[in-house]
Amino acid sequence: MPKRTSLFEEWVQTLEEPSSLDGRALADALVRACAPLSDDALRSLPATPDDAAAALADNPFADRAEGCYLPFAWFESFCSAVRLPIAELDDGWDVSDGTDIYFCPKVMLADDPDAPDDTRAFVRVDQIRRW
Repeated sequence: MPKRTSLFEEWVQTLEEPSSLDGRALADALVRACAPLSDDALRSLPATPDDAAAALADNPFADRAEGCYLPFAWFESFCSAVRLPIAELDDGWDVSDGTDIYFCPKVMLADDPDAPDDTRAFVRVDQIRRW
C-alpha cells in the first residue's frame, strides 16, 4: 500500500531533533501535508489547515499543560480526508499512513481555563511515535 501522507513521518523526524523542536515546525509540517488535499477534503475539515497549524504552534495550554496539542476533532477529520485507518486505544490512537503505524497520545484538556471540567480530546503531537 502506498504512503498516503508524509505528515506523521515529518512529525516524528522533527521530534527526533530536539534542538529544532517547537510548535511552529510541527505546524509547518501539517500545512505542507494539507497542500495536496482536494477542495472537498479541505471543506470536510472542522477548521482550515492554517487555523489548525496556528493552534498547534501557539501552544494555548502553555501555562496549564506542557506540550503541543491538536484537537482530536481536526485530527480525525484529516485522517478521514486522506483515508488513513485510525484505531482508538485507551490512551490514544494508532494511525497507519500506509507504510508505518504511529501512536498518537490522547490528553483530555479544557479549552477554557475558567471551565476546567469542560474537557475534550487532544492529540499530544510532540509525543507521537512510530511503532
